[in-house]
Amino acid sequence: MENCKKIIELFRDGEYINNTITKQWKYIINEEWVYDWVASHHEKYKLVGKIIGFKYQVGDYLDWHKDNQYGRNIDMTGGIVLNSDYEGGLFEFDDGSFLDQTIGNSFEMSRDVLHRVTEITKGVRYSLHYKLNYKNKQNII
Repeated sequence: MENCKKIIELFRDGEYINNTITKQWKYIINEEWVYDWVASHHEKYKLVGKIIGFKYQVGDYLDWHKDNQYGRNIDMTGGIVLNSDYEGGLFEFDDGSFLDQTIGNSFEMSRDVLHRVTEITKGVRYSLHYKLNYKNKQNII
């Protein structure tokens, strides 16, 4: 939980995204210690690309989507919820179930899973998201 608080402090110089699917702040997290901490949560995967921080304020949301529409050749999506002092902001799957949003818990999911983050009604929600590939993935040419 201490790492989660330190990571939230890194949410500076972000870009506000406001389009047909989302309203949220986006941050690129470049610190090596964060990369190492995130990687330690996913032993059978390797991180691909950058770690993205998302900040949702009251009224912000992420509508229904699949992550495979944002890049190919990626096996899984991963994430970590960084705080809990907000209302709304539920990570919901299309079957009506919800992600366990315990602070510091990581998750992995297939990139073809339909999901959303419901609108924030109180407070601010912080999370990390990133792409994962299997460490033992065979490269087929």
